[in-house]
Amino acid sequence: MSSAVAPPPGGTTTFGVAATRPETLADRRSFLTDGFAPVRCGDCGTEVLVRKTSREQTSIQWLADPSATCPVFAGRSASGRPACSGCPALLESITTAAKLGRVAIGSGGPEEER
Repeated sequence: MSSAVAPPPGGTTTFGVAATRPETLADRRSFLTDGFAPVRCGDCGTEVLVRKTSREQTSIQWLADPSATCPVFAGRSASGRPACSGCPALLESITTAAKLGRVAIGSGGPEEER
């Protein structure tokens, strides 16, 4: 029977010391989840999570594979073209949501705390 102790979240260094401090893991978790609001594309209904830390910056977290839910991404994927430029309809939906106050601008992100 083994009495091994589970490694801490974030792993350990060669010397068995935690590789990542607990507060760093909490910051990371906060950065990846805080301040996001759901936005649904006005064309196809695909839902994503959005955070805007400024008018120019937008973070988008897809809740599903974009090529499986968005016709624009599906078409680019099928043709072998990169989809990194985004979907114009989704971007317009995000802009509209921000203008209507459904996506806060400049709140919820770590940048604002600095």
